[in-house]
Amino acid sequence: MKKQRNVILYIATSIDGYIANNDGTLEWLETTEVEGDSGYNSLVERIDTVVMGKGTYDVIRGFDVDYPYSEFKNYVFSKSASGSDKYATFIDEEVKTFIENIKQEPGKDIWLIGGGNLARAFFKENLIDEFQLAIAPIVLGKGISLYAGDDITQNYTLSKVEKLGQLVMLHYVKK
Repeated sequence: MKKQRNVILYIATSIDGYIANNDGTLEWLETTEVEGDSGYNSLVERIDTVVMGKGTYDVIRGFDVDYPYSEFKNYVFSKSASGSDKYATFIDEEVKTFIENIKQEPGKDIWLIGGGNLARAFFKENLIDEFQLAIAPIVLGKGISLYAGDDITQNYTLSKVEKLGQLVMLHYVKK
């Protein structure tokens, strides 16, 4: 029997649920003492596809490093870009239709990198099979929220808790 590909949201948040400052920066996370690789290496062994929003893609491309996800198939949801570039294929279609289709293709799991708007679209369509949330020991009070107060209820089961320096990694899987 063919294994269903899962969508994994692996993301860091502040205690109060913010995934970035208003401008998309993450210096608050970069200053957090972390032990090990925060589960990153075990995640990338499981995936062959990444999806993200255009804002997240632009922030990543703005880093002064080589593009970190070039070994994976990259899909970027965008209303402004089309076609593809050196790293990614741009998608302008319904999230649910697109994800349901690529989950049927052969391959490994799919990493939903972010950002907040795209994650909320996945929440609304109940498309996240697994959460790996790294909680940083900081309250930001403002920024880009992972949760926007949408009227959704979804139940997950806690499968693992890890302390990684000052981060706590919570693993949840869909019931």
